[in-house]
Amino acid sequence: MTLHAYGRSPEEAIADIMRWMYRRGLVQVRGGNASIVDRKSRRVYISPTGVPRDLMDPSNIAILELDSGRVLRGEPSGEWRMHLEVYKKRDYEVAAVHAHPKHLLLVDRLGYELDLSLLTEARIYTRCISRVPPLPPVSPELAREVGRVLGETECNVIILEGHGVLVTSDKSIYHALDLLEAIEDTAYMTLKVREHSHGPS
Repeated sequence: MTLHAYGRSPEEAIADIMRWMYRRGLVQVRGGNASIVDRKSRRVYISPTGVPRDLMDPSNIAILELDSGRVLRGEPSGEWRMHLEVYKKRDYEVAAVHAHPKHLLLVDRLGYELDLSLLTEARIYTRCISRVPPLPPVSPELAREVGRVLGETECNVIILEGHGVLVTSDKSIYHALDLLEAIEDTAYMTLKVREHSHGPS
């Protein structure tokens, strides 16, 4: 487990990840979220609600109790229930990121199969891909359905239909971001391959 990834505290790492996701176009200015669990202290560090992602600062990061969900500091993302499900259902996961990658969502909406063979990182790091049906964002219903998938599969990529994707990691939050980027790049490449193969000859 890598709690203090690359010498950064959980707060520093999450703020860094959120800025990266915004710069890569994986989230909107107030969208997406990320978290890290510290199982020793039974705390979950999570990105806040309302703060522009490109301005995220370590001081903005909220802290929850893993077992109860009680807020210890800050204003956690509205998707905090979903993140707690990750760490309650899987004791080996250490971080999770939730984003709204446009190419992945388009591939899913069109019913195309994501071609993981197009990118080495996607093929190597993806355990499997699962999905949950359209449910209201930040709702307990969405968190419960994600929890069900987490408990029934080993998938570390969960597509939230019409909404976004949840990526989990048993290594570090930077590994989760790496996989998220690989999945989105693979989705873009999948669209381009299909466009080329079905275009005019």
